[in-house]
Amino acid sequence: MTRAEFEAIDRALNKKGFRLDDPLPHECAKCKERSVAVYMLRGGRYGGRDIEVCQHCGDARSWRRRQIGEVREEDTTFDLATFLA
Repeated sequence: MTRAEFEAIDRALNKKGFRLDDPLPHECAKCKERSVAVYMLRGGRYGGRDIEVCQHCGDARSWRRRQIGEVREEDTTFDLATFLA
């Protein structure tokens, strides 16, 4: 993934109300590079969706949380391009 592609994804997620959760990149489960950006909804809302995007390979994963204290569950059907459209 190019820097420009990642910046476009970052802008689109910001427009949808997401913010970068952690400034330090995490390890990607797919390519094992330390380049995953973690996004969460702004405003400290409970529930909702968390999104991880790898800046290296482009892999995107998402988790849903329905209520306070509930464990997150991975959304295995998540498609970042469809979500941002």
